[in-house]
Amino acid sequence: MISCGLPTAEYLFPPDDFSSANGVLVIYHNKENIDEPTISSIFLGYEIYYRVFDDKNEAEQSYYNIRNMTSSNVIQTANYYQYYPLKHRISASGQYSLDISPLIKKESLIKVSSNKYNLNMNTQGTWTLTDEGSNTVIDSIVRNRSDTASSADIVKADFYRSSEYKVGDRDYAGTNSVTPGGSVYIVFFAFAYGFDPSTMKNVYSDPVILEPSVEYIPGGT
Repeated sequence: MISCGLPTAEYLFPPDDFSSANGVLVIYHNKENIDEPTISSIFLGYEIYYRVFDDKNEAEQSYYNIRNMTSSNVIQTANYYQYYPLKHRISASGQYSLDISPLIKKESLIKVSSNKYNLNMNTQGTWTLTDEGSNTVIDSIVRNRSDTASSADIVKADFYRSSEYKVGDRDYAGTNSVTPGGSVYIVFFAFAYGFDPSTMKNVYSDPVILEPSVEYIPGGT
């Protein structure tokens, strides 16, 4: 990536890297999003978008459909191909809800010195985000199945629950339930997210897309 001088106020840097290995998604925070004052003033954090498929070929075709996204059309493309942001599940007084965007907030990035974060795709339990020192940054990352999900629905929104993949879930292309021991295929992409008060508009970096999909085996019912 080449630029002349400082980026404009409407520019964000994408993650330094976004990769997958051995059941872990690794995202590297680009420190320039915080170190550059004009960028830090609008930078809010990182989003990770995804879509789940029960067919590997369909997942790969979807990857090819979105592979040329840029900052100017990332949200429109995500909406068109039905990709949704991962969500942080929170609880208060026994009720569960989904935290507001972005998933990985600027404040979390500032609190730790590491710029490497691991999204642990547990097959028998809830997904989490940890830093390079294994400190928990987000304790509960779940699916984004509906804008109107109830507390009871959100409790069951974990990726590892094989019986909770259902026709009609907006984040899933497949049949009801996943056969125990069977795989799903998830296409992911990540980008920096911000808000520019001078224009009153959301701002996005170019996305980094995992190629072509990540195989995941839900280990619970």
